[in-house]
Amino acid sequence: MLHAGKSQKEADEWETLVREITQVIAAKQLVPTVRTQCMRTAFQIPFDASVRISLDTNLCMISERGYDLQNMRVWHRDKSWVLEDNEIHRFPHAILEIKLEMGGDKMAPPKWVTDLQNSGMLYECHKFSKYIHGCMVLLPENIRAAPYWVDDVTIRQAIIDSGAECILVEENVGTGPGATSIYKQLLPFGSTIDNRMETAVGRTASDLATSRGLAGEKGALLADSEYGIHFYSCDEDDDALEEGDESGICGWLFPFCSNNNTTYELLAPTRFQKIEPKIFFANERVFLHWLHYGVILSTIASGILAFSRETGETWAAWYALILLPLSLLFCIYALHVFLWRADRIKSRIPSRWDDPRGPIIIGSIFALVLVCNFVVKVHFIVRNRNGP
Repeated sequence: MLHAGKSQKEADEWETLVREITQVIAAKQLVPTVRTQCMRTAFQIPFDASVRISLDTNLCMISERGYDLQNMRVWHRDKSWVLEDNEIHRFPHAILEIKLEMGGDKMAPPKWVTDLQNSGMLYECHKFSKYIHGCMVLLPENIRAAPYWVDDVTIRQAIIDSGAECILVEENVGTGPGATSIYKQLLPFGSTIDNRMETAVGRTASDLATSRGLAGEKGALLADSEYGIHFYSCDEDDDALEEGDESGICGWLFPFCSNNNTTYELLAPTRFQKIEPKIFFANERVFLHWLHYGVILSTIASGILAFSRETGETWAAWYALILLPLSLLFCIYALHVFLWRADRIKSRIPSRWDDPRGPIIIGSIFALVLVCNFVVKVHFIVRNRNGP
């Protein structure tokens, strides 16, 4: 390093780092396990680290287990050896990594980087790791759960060619469950291999996604801009679509009451649907908010009903009897929407997860009750002023 123009301080830091790494390897008796090999092309403006792009092509993941290390003198196989199919995994895609340096006045990426990300030529994979993928494919018997991108149909054949089909399911299902069946007992409570197959909806390009309440959308080509996933209706007969859309006024008002089961074929997703835990927590918070409103209404109605008996006001009693069913409607609606939305989140159905009409209808009913109460009170006041 000194001959390359580095300072003595930098050379000492590198020497310390190498010594620490060597000590960790020796203390934990670490041995080479998985090696990646690729052709890397780096793009960067000289002396400007604001945007750094690396493109890895011809990516191969090689198992480094089962050969003589010669007392730790070698760290990889002899290049002349012929590898078995289960000792090498040829990744079928190139990997493009964009690194941005933000700070100061640069609070947003350059426009050309944003245009590149939104061009449709890239397939976003959040937190993708070559080493995690290599361990998953080359060491399937040692992993407890496979990463979510294993369900991508474009890498399925490459996984099978490497002898790691145990992390996938049968061909007729089309996607993997997201975790190896060897460790299915370690899945979260209430999850099994069978019901996790349902979560594959909307994640691969060859699956059939069953989406409820979408039959009313006209046109054969549908797009979900939020997830970047395009769907093509498998039913080309418009009459059949119109017949499937007849789910009654209740199904039109409330999507979760619709019985439509229209099948759409997934064409070209541009990114994975990764579900964060906060989505489930948000669903629970919405449920608790609606439940809170229902409890408040029932408390108010009970109080009005109790005072109306003492004062003998007939209208107050009727008003309370109207508010009580309305508060019960709030609670039932909250529970139904919570269960409906939780099922759609779990199944990753690529459609709307909100109810655009329910809150408006229930809010309108509540406003109508308040207006009626206001009108009746004004009528009583005017009548009392005018006398009998």
